[in-house]
Amino acid sequence: MCNIELTEDEKDCLQELMNVAYGSATAAITEIFDAFAKLSIPTIKIIDALYLKDYLSHELNFKEEHFVASQQINGPLNGENMFIINKKSAANMSIKFGFSDDEISNEDICDITLEITNILSSSTISKLAEDIKTNVSFSAPTIKTISSINQLNNLFISNYKKVIIISTKLEFDDLNIHAELFILTTDNSILFIKEKLNKILDEL
Repeated sequence: MCNIELTEDEKDCLQELMNVAYGSATAAITEIFDAFAKLSIPTIKIIDALYLKDYLSHELNFKEEHFVASQQINGPLNGENMFIINKKSAANMSIKFGFSDDEISNEDICDITLEITNILSSSTISKLAEDIKTNVSFSAPTIKTISSINQLNNLFISNYKKVIIISTKLEFDDLNIHAELFILTTDNSILFIKEKLNKILDEL
């Protein structure tokens, strides 16, 4: 059986690559909002896919309604981006786009959340793919509203044994916006990433 755990050197290398990738995403989001965006230092873990819901339940407060936008990543680097934001933060994010409190609709909030997901996803994954010398494409993002972790029906839970989670928090200095971006990759992608990381480490 192939080892899909990351060594400390591999993890450190991936951490550096993701720091750069999230830097690209931060710049893109800051430009759009005309406000300083902060993406926290990414957290990288490999867990059993069966425990994905438990992990997300621990990381997020599902006592309030959340929007969950997902985008499939296609290619050798295969998986899914999930952008999860609570309803109040999503509404504040939409107001930054020029909507007022009394005119904003759920449809408007969903459209803006999808757009932000698309920007974050393409910025981070495209930069990572460039740095490990591979190509990726993206499916159109989808969105749903959930108020319980049990409503998060995710393919990773049933289709894969392990999942690598790369997560970050999105916050703004002048806006009450808190959201999290999760990058989930498949078993085969973890092996592909390990191979690419070791090529980079060998060149150092």
